[in-house]
Amino acid sequence: MYDFLKDNYFIPLYGITLLISLLRYNRYYSSILKYFPLIIIYTMVSEILGFFIRDFDDFQIVYIEKYQYANYIIFNIYDLVFFFYFYFIFWKVVKLKKHKDIIKYGALVYILASLINPFIHNVMIFPQFYASTIGSIVLIIAIILYFLEGGIQKGNRHNLLTWISYGLLLFNIFFPVISLLSYYNFPVYDKLHLRQFHYLLIIATYVFFIIGFVVMKPMRALAEES
Repeated sequence: MYDFLKDNYFIPLYGITLLISLLRYNRYYSSILKYFPLIIIYTMVSEILGFFIRDFDDFQIVYIEKYQYANYIIFNIYDLVFFFYFYFIFWKVVKLKKHKDIIKYGALVYILASLINPFIHNVMIFPQFYASTIGSIVLIIAIILYFLEGGIQKGNRHNLLTWISYGLLLFNIFFPVISLLSYYNFPVYDKLHLRQFHYLLIIATYVFFIIGFVVMKPMRALAEES
């Protein structure tokens, strides 16, 4: 357990964020974010399961000796759930039809990339770099559209979604570069300590989430936000 936490020191933050999200659940239980705690749980479970598959032979899911550590299918599926959840969130909260259309067509591009990428990289053995990069770009665009419609205004500092957006924006700006370098130029990835930078990005992202839960005011019901 000590080695697990030492190498994955960011994971307890998932649990802390989940606890705070449940303690504040009465403030957003009928809002567009009512399922957000499930995303936190899914993230935490995926990270822990990925650790066991990578480090313990009894949990392997790829029975090719060279790739028996491969846990990427867990995260490739996770990416699909994660991105589509937030595409739906931002598609629902933006008001302008042209912004909704941009998010909708961006999601379709991500679907197409997710269908093509497995023909380039085996989905069981490798991360789906191209699909996840496009997924991050579409999510960044969706967040910017939300901000353009007022999501970043001073009056929204007590809005949970605004703080979640800060965290998502920070993470997705850097993660595609980290992911691509880890595969195509590992010496640079290792020299720049990008694994640790990745972990710090996760911590920063979840700190934004926690701030959002702490400072949030009650959110309107889902029907009112539509």
